[in-house]
Amino acid sequence: MTNSRLKGVREACRRLGEVTAQIYDFVQVGVSPWEIEQKARQLITKQGGQPSFTTVGDYQWATCINLNDGVVHGIPTSRQPLKSGDLVTVDLGLLLNGFHSDNAFTKIVGQSTPEKDRFLQAGKEAIQAALDQLKPGAYVGSISQATEQTLKKYGYTPAIGLTGHGVGRHLHEDPMIPCLLTQPIEHTPRLRRGQTLAIEIIYMQGSSDLVLLEDDWTIVTRDGKLAAVFEETVEVTDDGYSILTYPALFQR
Repeated sequence: MTNSRLKGVREACRRLGEVTAQIYDFVQVGVSPWEIEQKARQLITKQGGQPSFTTVGDYQWATCINLNDGVVHGIPTSRQPLKSGDLVTVDLGLLLNGFHSDNAFTKIVGQSTPEKDRFLQAGKEAIQAALDQLKPGAYVGSISQATEQTLKKYGYTPAIGLTGHGVGRHLHEDPMIPCLLTQPIEHTPRLRRGQTLAIEIIYMQGSSDLVLLEDDWTIVTRDGKLAAVFEETVEVTDDGYSILTYPALFQR
């Protein structure tokens, strides 16, 4: 990655990090997905950017918002207020001067339960385990393996076919980074210094079987059990990695 390209991604991520931190605090009981979407658009515009997600196919929204059994790509049109105990995932990206950024968080609004707290703790540990694999020369498969092992230690299920990815001039670039190891590690791509990657942990409480809803975007768990996502855009550095979408919300 050239210096100008790397600087462009870093700046897009810096601005997205500021947006996402404000969205995280905004997501509370009584706020609707539609209101979260409007807030995100306002904040992205204030940062001088555009929503990255509107560059993907015919998707028209700045955010993907999923509740409880929602996994990914939830269209944020519901005006129904969030209820205490809801598990809420917000995924968003910011495009600045031709460079993309991408991150996501899951949080519980209002009153939680030990079961839900444990479920989110597994995802936070999994993304940290994935990040710990990052360094020049490391295999993508090591990231996948660390993610899978951490989630399965808790008894949860990594997503199949929904992956992390490279980020740069396009929102989704190579390499794809699965949440579980599907081939020998040495057959997977190696990381390079200066790569920018969206490390994305997508997982379910129960089965990995998913359903695409009639809107042709929203994906939910077939068994109705919980799903969550933790995602940060990072840079591969000489000594490991740097989180570009700072502050890292999985550390809260």
